[in-house]
Amino acid sequence: MQRDTIVALATPAGVSAMAVIRISGPLSQSLFCHFTSKGEFSPRTLYHCKYLLGGGKLLDDVLMVFFPFVSSYTGEDAVEIYCHGNMLIVENILADLCARGCRFAEPGEFTKRAFLNGKLDLCQAEAVADVIHGTNERAIRVAQNQLSGILSDKINAVSKDLLNVLARIEMEIDFSDDEIFDEKILFHDILQKVETAIKKLETLIGSNKYHSVISNGISTVILGEPNAGKSSLFNFLLDEDRAIVSEIAGTTRDIISEKIVIGNHILKICDTAGLRSRALGEIEKTGIAKAIAKALGADFFLIVVNINSNTLPAIPREIVDCLNDQNALVVINKIDLPKSCAVEDFLPHLDRIEISIKNETNPRVLKRKILEVISRNKTLNNDIDIVVNARHVNILRRANACLEAAQSKWLQPLHIETIASDIRQSLEILGEITGAYDNEKMLDLIFSNFCIGK
Repeated sequence: MQRDTIVALATPAGVSAMAVIRISGPLSQSLFCHFTSKGEFSPRTLYHCKYLLGGGKLLDDVLMVFFPFVSSYTGEDAVEIYCHGNMLIVENILADLCARGCRFAEPGEFTKRAFLNGKLDLCQAEAVADVIHGTNERAIRVAQNQLSGILSDKINAVSKDLLNVLARIEMEIDFSDDEIFDEKILFHDILQKVETAIKKLETLIGSNKYHSVISNGISTVILGEPNAGKSSLFNFLLDEDRAIVSEIAGTTRDIISEKIVIGNHILKICDTAGLRSRALGEIEKTGIAKAIAKALGADFFLIVVNINSNTLPAIPREIVDCLNDQNALVVINKIDLPKSCAVEDFLPHLDRIEISIKNETNPRVLKRKILEVISRNKTLNNDIDIVVNARHVNILRRANACLEAAQSKWLQPLHIETIASDIRQSLEILGEITGAYDNEKMLDLIFSNFCIGK
């Protein structure tokens, strides 16, 4: 199918030493020959040339390279232009190329063409965006694994097994009058393969619980009573005065969050309103409600206790039930002041560290303790290779529902054709992950989240 020739800036907009402009489509080769004045040339070789506008005016010295469709990213003839990173030059080149027959690419259109031309399957195409937007080493590594085809291979392996099962069922239907099958052995073998497929898909579904941690960091909530030192702890970990610190209790009303790196982990730390059973006014009530809601969705907890307070933090029961020695650390603060409460009786099953945030100059001891607790937590510390996203989970669950329907029918006096129908439907659904099942609206939605030029 003949397509338009598309063009876009592939590097971030702004002043830089160099900018890269990408072209893909049927005009690529003729444009390359025009600007380089090369009738014969070697693909994948850089050529230095003058970029002349339509009237012959020199715009810039550039480097250009031609990629034939067999070796290009998009599966189409493509050109890359390397010019100086002045946005005025870039905009003039883009405008000139559009005047010569190109059009501006839509977000993700280069990768969409790569998918449509068989250069990538849909899993790999999604991974391109994940590699670009990865916020930490673990996220990038998982995305690169998906880009290399690991997830696709697992889905394809399950699909191949189900195709074999379906073929055996079809043979049974075709030769049901012949006495060449032992139905008991055949059905037991098929049932076993369906059960194996269900377990493999369930394992993939289970990997989604790591998605948020790997992509967004460990959601960490600081909790405690008003004036316990939560905001001071927040600033201490960030090593900057990000949150307002005051002797007046209840200063923090809304949630403030920042990301920090501790060891190999990114923690998204949230400073919250102080928890107490009797809030002073509607604004503080709202702040406490927000703190509780945030805590109920958190991965990790820092519970701050003021050793000089007459009371211990009023942690709601629903939050206490979430706390264990793998996801929470009690920070006993203000140890430079006299002890006024029985801190040893507060959440005794949790690890704790005693500190005076006011007098401390080095947060490394506290960060080491945080890492010690995280190291016990398989969800937060798992060195997993594959993590499925929300779209994959929805598809995998639908596919498994069909397989479970087929599984339940083995024990019922139903025609074998209905079992084959369930397995066939499961296969079609699994095809949505890799793109074997073509749905134009689904593709438009996925690639619309890409940046322009990718």
